[in-house]
Amino acid sequence: MKRIADFLRSISLRPELGRYVRELNFSTFSSFQLEEDHLKAFADAAARLGVSLDDGVEELPYEVMVQLTIAQTPNVRVIGVTAYEVYSHDGIGAFTLLEEIAAQSPARVSLPHLRRLFLGHDHHRRISLGYFGGIIQLAPCIREVAMKPCYGLNYAGKDMKDEISLKNVTTLRLNGGHITKSELEWIIRLCGELEVFEYKHHSIYFSLDTDCVTPREVMEILKPHRNTLRSISLDLGRRARQGSDDFDFSRFCAHGDKILSLKNYSQLEKLQIDGSSVLFPEAQTPGYRTDILTELLPISIRRFYLTNAQKEATANMITLANSIAKFPLLKYIVLTGNSIEGPLGDIQVIFDKGEIDILRKVLKDNGVRFEVVGEWPNP
Repeated sequence: MKRIADFLRSISLRPELGRYVRELNFSTFSSFQLEEDHLKAFADAAARLGVSLDDGVEELPYEVMVQLTIAQTPNVRVIGVTAYEVYSHDGIGAFTLLEEIAAQSPARVSLPHLRRLFLGHDHHRRISLGYFGGIIQLAPCIREVAMKPCYGLNYAGKDMKDEISLKNVTTLRLNGGHITKSELEWIIRLCGELEVFEYKHHSIYFSLDTDCVTPREVMEILKPHRNTLRSISLDLGRRARQGSDDFDFSRFCAHGDKILSLKNYSQLEKLQIDGSSVLFPEAQTPGYRTDILTELLPISIRRFYLTNAQKEATANMITLANSIAKFPLLKYIVLTGNSIEGPLGDIQVIFDKGEIDILRKVLKDNGVRFEVVGEWPNP
């Protein structure tokens, strides 16, 4: 923390230096006793910015210094923030200084050049995107937002959908924890024309209720962006699902949760999903079919990743390979079987070597690169 304190003191004493900063990363925390010259410089900077520190710098030195630094670097393009002393009660959070600054009229601070924002925290509290809303309010031209873990949009009962804008965001990466359908809908609705979307379920909030967004719901929410999305990555295998007796965190995708088709995603080039997002009918059962993937993928697909899959995935991959003429741009496929203690249960999936050999040959003959994990070794 001493490096942050010394850097902030420098740009507080010489504000013109802050204009040269293009990237900020705050990711480490260690105890450090602020000196009097630090405190005076910070207080003067806060006064110049039109806010009061009160006792914040003593109670939450890291968060205060991060916000004062951001407020004095108007040309910054990339910001990464990991919060530590996280608290959020009755609408009060540790990152409220920037909210106060953003609400000023006329505006004293703006971050017009900020394009990439990476947010995170290391705490069990339900911290959402809105917790860092002050940064977003000051930066109208952000193109990429990533947060890990993310509980949703609002925080501590404070409605943030009218407070922040993501209208220029084209890349959204969320490592979420129990984001409900409505919360995710609002986040996506705030975005302009998404090109890249990544969502992974984070288990930090595993003890909460089971109202987690499903794979099919995610795709329904993304529909307004179906003509601009180029890349989708979805890993919801660890989402909480209600079992017969207790919470169930690993099992096959329910029929109502699976993704059926992405044919209308006209620009989609890369798709990465795990085995809990699709459901392959088992052999020797009613309804068995092997065209699940050919019905799923759009004609625009170039790269397809299927991880932690069922054993039946290979038969569906073979059907896909034999239908390659329908997917003229497809050049790369990755397939992995469900790992031990994976999202489909604690049984490791080992693919049939004969099926894999057939699949590999057909794909190779059609110029498609193929990688597989989870097959019987060669004798």
